[in-house]
Amino acid sequence: MTLRIALLEDDTDLAKVVGLWLQAAGHDCRHFANGRALITALHRDTFDMLVLDWIVPDMSGEEVLRWAREHLDWRIPVIFTTVRNAADDIARILDAGADDYVTKPIREKELLARINALARRTLAQEQPGNTEHYGRFTVDTERRQISRDDENIALTEKEFELVAFLFRHAGRLLSRGHILEAVWGKSADLTTRTLDTHISRVRNKLGLVPENGWRLKGIYQQGYRLEHLEGGD
Repeated sequence: MTLRIALLEDDTDLAKVVGLWLQAAGHDCRHFANGRALITALHRDTFDMLVLDWIVPDMSGEEVLRWAREHLDWRIPVIFTTVRNAADDIARILDAGADDYVTKPIREKELLARINALARRTLAQEQPGNTEHYGRFTVDTERRQISRDDENIALTEKEFELVAFLFRHAGRLLSRGHILEAVWGKSADLTTRTLDTHISRVRNKLGLVPENGWRLKGIYQQGYRLEHLEGGD
C-alpha cells in the first residue's frame, strides 16, 4: 500500500535519507523543515501518516501533533522520531495522541516496520479478491465491479478506482491532490478539473445521495468527503 507521508525534520541530510528509504519502500514523502510549514500544508492537503521530529524550529512536533488532533477531522496516524528515550517523555507524547515512536539514530528497517504496522492497524486497505460492503453498495475488488442493491453499475476503470478509494476512506476529508495521486498516479499531468468531472459522474452513476444513505460532498478549497449518513442503509 502506497502512503502519502509528511515528514517533519529539520536535519536536511537525515530528511533526505529517510525520504529515500520511504520512496524505495513505495511511499510518497513530503519533507517539511519546520512545524509551521507543515501546519500550512495540512490546511490545504491531506496525508496518510505524519512522521514528526519532536524538536524542530518555530513549532515543535508536539505542538503539530496537538494541532492535528484538535483540527483535523480524521485521526491521522502519527509516529514520533526523537532522541528522547526516557519513559516519562515517551508516555507524554503517547498521551498527547502519538501512535508510536522511533528513537534516534533512526534505523531504516525499524522505521519501515513501524510504519507498516501502524498502517495495518489504522488504515483501510484493499485486499485483492475481497468483496467489501458499504451499506447498499458492494465493491468487488477482484472483478473490479461496484453494485447497488445487487445491481451492477457500469463504470470506467478510473471511475471504479476513484469510487473504491472514496469508499475505503469514507468519512475522511481528502484533498484533490491526494485523490489525484492515489487514482491517477503522482506523475500524472492532470488538473483538478479532471477530478471534479469524475466526481460528478460517479456521484450521478452510483446515486451517492442521502436517499441511498451516502453523500459525496465537496469541501470548498480543500477536497471531497464521502459521508455515510446517520440512519442510512
